[in-house]
Amino acid sequence: MGSWQGKVVLVTGGSGGLGLAIGCAFSQAGATAILLSRDEEKLQKVCELKAKSNIQLDWIQGDVTSDSSIEAAVRGILEKHGRIDLLVNNVGKSTRIELLNCTVEQYAEFMEMNLYSAIRCTLATMDALKATSGQVVNIGSLASKTGWPKVAPYAVSKHGLAAFSHQLRLEGPENVNCLHVCPGPIRREDSGTRYDSQAEGMGDSVAQPGAGVKLKGIDPDFLARKIVRHCEKRKSELIMPWHAKLLFSMTQLSPRLGDYFLRKSNGS
Repeated sequence: MGSWQGKVVLVTGGSGGLGLAIGCAFSQAGATAILLSRDEEKLQKVCELKAKSNIQLDWIQGDVTSDSSIEAAVRGILEKHGRIDLLVNNVGKSTRIELLNCTVEQYAEFMEMNLYSAIRCTLATMDALKATSGQVVNIGSLASKTGWPKVAPYAVSKHGLAAFSHQLRLEGPENVNCLHVCPGPIRREDSGTRYDSQAEGMGDSVAQPGAGVKLKGIDPDFLARKIVRHCEKRKSELIMPWHAKLLFSMTQLSPRLGDYFLRKSNGS
């Protein structure tokens, strides 16, 4: 608990879902947790709601697709709090689409949201993180490690995030840790329905969490607490569920065999 006292944690995409859970987990561990999102009204409401449960959260408006917006948000945080100890690049989006129906423009949209936003926020906070020997947490996906049918632009952008995380470990400041988080499907209120229109005609399983991957949904609060513990130990990677590592290792040893098991698990 004490290790986070006086520390400042910035979480992008913090107005709901996993981002909000991460903010709450760090707040409960003693940190000053700041949620960032474009939706100022939603941020204010969720912080007021959590305060009723004695979870104190701060917030700041910012657009992760805009250099000037993020730079202004970082300046605002430093003016108010004087430091940033941890950045959580949580913003991201997914989709359901056939590979050959996906346009270059759609790939670019996913690269902007899932990769460039993390790069932008990391660069904007790096001087502050160096000053505190801080950390960067990049929220990836199992799709950061392997392909999966009907999610091509998502997987491609998340693979890019994995590469960026690796580069940070190799040539980022020695005193700034990078944790790459690769979870399976995370439970949401709209799980199983949010992709219905996109997945029409692709089979019933495609609309399900993880595009039909046969994994139990992860509780966001449980994952958030795991992230806090991994940051306390300054770990480099968190994969959930752990047994997914076996498939990733198999794919590295034999791409053809790995693809075979991916197709079998997808029922194709």
